[in-house]
Amino acid sequence: MKNLLLSALILFSISIQSQDFSEKLKGVWSSDATSYYVVILHDKKEFKFTNFSFADNNVIEEIVIEEGDDYVKTKIYNTENDWKVFLTYKYVDKNTLSVKFEGSTNSTSTYRRHWVMTN
Repeated sequence: MKNLLLSALILFSISIQSQDFSEKLKGVWSSDATSYYVVILHDKKEFKFTNFSFADNNVIEEIVIEEGDDYVKTKIYNTENDWKVFLTYKYVDKNTLSVKFEGSTNSTSTYRRHWVMTN
C-alpha cells in the first residue's frame, strides 16, 4: 500500500511539474535577432509553435520533435529561403527564453515575452 501511494505521489508530482513548464512557455515571444515572432500554445496534450513575421508577410509552423522536463526541441523549415533549423527552447524566467539554433544557422538567442492585451 505504501508503494502504491508513493508511486501515485511521484506520478502526480511529475504531472504537475510538466504542466507548470508548459504554462511557463505559453505566450508570444521574439528576439532582436529576427523579425519573426513565435506563438507557443499548449492544450494539455501537446505544444504548438507558430512563427509569423509582419515584415516578411510569412507564417511558418514548427514541428515538436522532443519534450523534456525543462526544454522543448522543434524543427522548422522555411521553403522561401531553404532555411532548416532545429531549435531547443529553455525557460529562463517569466519573461525570457533561451533558444538554441542548430542547422542553417548555429547560435543561441534570447527571446522576450510580449504581453497581449485583450478587451
